Amino acid sequence: MIAELGIVTTGLAFVAAAYALVISLAGAALHRDSWVVSARNAALMTFPLLTGANLLLIWALLNHEFSIAYVWQTSSVDTPEQYLITGLWGSQAGSLLFWSWLMSAFVFATLLLNWKSQRRLMPYVIAVTMATLGFFLILNTFIENPFARYWVMADGSVEEAVFEPSGAIQLANPSDGQGLNALLRHFGMVFHPPMLYLGFVGFVIPFAFAIAALVTGQLGSNWLKATRAWALGAWLFLSMGLLLGGRWAYDVLGWGGYWFWDPVENAALLPWLTGTAFLHSAIVQEKRGMLKFWNMLLIILTFLLVILGTFATRSGVVSSVHSFAESPIGPPMFAFLALSFLVSFGLLFWRQGRGDLRGADELDSLLSKESFFLMNNWLFLALTILVFWGSWAEAITTIMVDLGLRDTIINLGSDYFERPMGVPLLLVGIYILMGIAPLAAWRRTTAERLGRAMLIPFALAAAVVVLLIVTETTNIGALIGYGLVVFVGFATIVEILRGVMARAQRGENVFIALVRLVARDQRRYGGYCIHLGMVVLGIGVIGSSMFQDTHMNTLKVGERMTLGDYTLQHNGLFQAEAEDGRQMVIANVTIFKNGVIVDHVRPRIDYYPSGERMSIPGNHSTLAEDFYARIEDMRGNTVTFRVYLNPLVNLIWLGGAILVIGTLVGLWPQREPSRMAQRAKLPAGMRGAPAGD
Repeated sequence: MIAELGIVTTGLAFVAAAYALVISLAGAALHRDSWVVSARNAALMTFPLLTGANLLLIWALLNHEFSIAYVWQTSSVDTPEQYLITGLWGSQAGSLLFWSWLMSAFVFATLLLNWKSQRRLMPYVIAVTMATLGFFLILNTFIENPFARYWVMADGSVEEAVFEPSGAIQLANPSDGQGLNALLRHFGMVFHPPMLYLGFVGFVIPFAFAIAALVTGQLGSNWLKATRAWALGAWLFLSMGLLLGGRWAYDVLGWGGYWFWDPVENAALLPWLTGTAFLHSAIVQEKRGMLKFWNMLLIILTFLLVILGTFATRSGVVSSVHSFAESPIGPPMFAFLALSFLVSFGLLFWRQGRGDLRGADELDSLLSKESFFLMNNWLFLALTILVFWGSWAEAITTIMVDLGLRDTIINLGSDYFERPMGVPLLLVGIYILMGIAPLAAWRRTTAERLGRAMLIPFALAAAVVVLLIVTETTNIGALIGYGLVVFVGFATIVEILRGVMARAQRGENVFIALVRLVARDQRRYGGYCIHLGMVVLGIGVIGSSMFQDTHMNTLKVGERMTLGDYTLQHNGLFQAEAEDGRQMVIANVTIFKNGVIVDHVRPRIDYYPSGERMSIPGNHSTLAEDFYARIEDMRGNTVTFRVYLNPLVNLIWLGGAILVIGTLVGLWPQREPSRMAQRAKLPAGMRGAPAGD
């Protein structure tokens, strides 16, 4: 009964999405407002239908309905309850259903919140969102249905099918399932995939408004203002997803790091890069009416990279620890990606050819805030291209070899991303702009004025570099990196302090002045907080990547090994069994620093009933560094340990937390000025005139 209800609700959601798509376009073309309203109602219905489908699948997971193939594949009797729920996105079919549900939720909220204010754009917003949702529901309904069941055939074999196949005797009734993938049994995986999906789905909304603006010719800043919160929220979720993924890799994969330039890691990074550029570029159009083409280009690229990332994870084209198994959804996903590319870029270049995307003003000076934002766009686009090629070169050249267009396959490893004249150089440029742009004025800044504004941050950054040299930091790359990153931090702090001191001179308490300053312009100061988060994160990345030290040694019980100021003592092994049935072999380890006991950690190896084996590290953490130990091998009580010393790695997670706080400040609802105050700001001749696009 559960499976039948799931099949029906998912199918009805697909019908509603298809109806909304067709009727919204027909209503817009024929000027039938009642049709558009009907399409809206159908689009709204997808949310409760898909909510029901997701709840049914969760219920099936919690109640061990192993006749449902997806439940058997992703759970077992011994699976802890929290991982039964996360099994919803633990494999292909369920993750697609979860993606569709999030998409329907975003559309539901958009249609409720923006229906009256953006009525002219709504038919096309419905069409774009329903086309996207409808495509994913095609996958769920016809290719990867999570409610497919196992059937016992007449010859004793078992077949997976949505409906009862010819020759089936009965439903299979397994007593247990194979369980969730061991790599996904981590607290971080409770939140990492949903955060990524929320980021991916969230960017569909500004893309839909952009396409609607291109179709209708409403190309001013109105569509940007309508989607500002959606875009920033999507960026926040995607940022959190990337950070949680890094933490999961650090805790579970056991290689002492958090980022390996894996193709699927990069698949989530790519839309983050273009989305970041879009958020900066949108400010210029709202302030000056410029960069219209750039904003359209960046949000289109972000959407296409979202679909590409989803394709990369599920197609089997790229190999990764993050990928699902190869499935038949690769070709239709590629077809949808190609169609989206042709339609969106066709509309973009049609409007560009007509001259509709020309900005209201030209650049007044290269030394201006808008000029620095434009440079920022170019750097982020170049970085996106570099990361894209590094991630997809092997897949692209493999296809070219198969077609006889070239002889060799290009396989680029992590060293490609670490070449000084590639990704690091572009990041240097981005950090430079991050430090300079807030100090520049709109329209025009003189070199003298900009130099004066940079003087204090530059002097403080230089002092930090000198201090590092005095303390025997000799790595030139690290000195340049630290100097640049702290320059951005000091420039941001100085800019905040200028505003605070200006208010304090009028008699306000410094703390009250800061609070009121932020409340007055949450978007600006939220952005400054995000910059500070990136500064802290950058310091952590430089320290942990350039100064990581590692050592491996084989120890008998009571023996020690040393790395830096730390010493590890092996005190023996013991065994334990977890609630989910896995067997654990645990090393009892004492950590000394400069001869003093600072911690007891327990690296272990987990053996799952499925036969999977995982080495889980133990680590002693401080703000300054992580001492990270994992078991490489065991022979009786003799253990081979690999230990890592990761300086400043915890600043990455701290910087991420500051970034989240800054984004929430920028998203916090701001009280709109009263109508009387708005009228008072207008010239006398314009009062009473309607607001233009």
